[in-house]
Amino acid sequence: MNETELLEKMRSQIALRDPDELALAIGWRPGEPAKTRRPHRWRRLVAGVVVTAGLAAAAVVGPSVVAGIGGSATSYASSAIDIRQENGQWVARIKDPLAEHAEYAKAFRAVGLDVDLQLVPVSPSFVGDLVRARPGPKPAGTFEGGLEPSGCKIGEAGCHLAFRVPVGFEGDVRAQLGRPAEPGEVYLAAATATMPGEVLEGVRLEDRTVGEVLDEVRKRDLQVVYELVKSDPGGTTIFSFNDGRKGVFRVTYVPIAADAVRSDWLVWRAVPHSEGVVKLVVTPQPLEPDAPLPGS
Repeated sequence: MNETELLEKMRSQIALRDPDELALAIGWRPGEPAKTRRPHRWRRLVAGVVVTAGLAAAAVVGPSVVAGIGGSATSYASSAIDIRQENGQWVARIKDPLAEHAEYAKAFRAVGLDVDLQLVPVSPSFVGDLVRARPGPKPAGTFEGGLEPSGCKIGEAGCHLAFRVPVGFEGDVRAQLGRPAEPGEVYLAAATATMPGEVLEGVRLEDRTVGEVLDEVRKRDLQVVYELVKSDPGGTTIFSFNDGRKGVFRVTYVPIAADAVRSDWLVWRAVPHSEGVVKLVVTPQPLEPDAPLPGS
């Protein structure tokens, strides 16, 4: 087939506004003798025109899926998430922690997994942790959350939240993975405020009054909300609290206004509430344990 026949065949198969658009793009006119040109230059130019036409026909470039032998997908990538097989696990790396969780579910379905993964706001030391994970009726291995690389901070280049599922898993998973909170978001899960990485890291709370702890809070330019803790042995909601010294307690927690809290009350515990805000759980007097510590 000569160059003229090849061009006419290609022109008949590509939808263009002007039938001669392809010829014009490559500098050819019907009826004119073909100019002397280098064959490899011609091949690159024609290929370039065809690829451009193909991209123009695709209005949006969507997620990419790579299929393996037998047609099953081995990876999936979108602006929200990237999933691929690594060392016997499906590794999902979150690229957009604020995307709708339906985007994550769509990605897992693309590789044959029934995973409903929600990213929820948590206090700093809980970022990357699984807040909740419930496997379906056919679990086969463990599920893991984390940061990649380990110990990095979200926002740094190359740092991602990650979720891992064993290859071959056949059930369904419903899980929540901790992400950094947006300004004003209340933490869905939080560590004790005195833990490493939290707002009152290293502060001692045992047997300290509200006034004493408020001095520590002001040094860190934090705001405060309060909660009242009460003994409730017969309560429907049971919380076991072990401060390392006093015993095990059954208690309930009740919100309380700041102006109702006295500075000589005791701080029972402190919990991160939201960015820049700590919740002090307080009591007017020491609580009696419901049971001694195990082994004491």
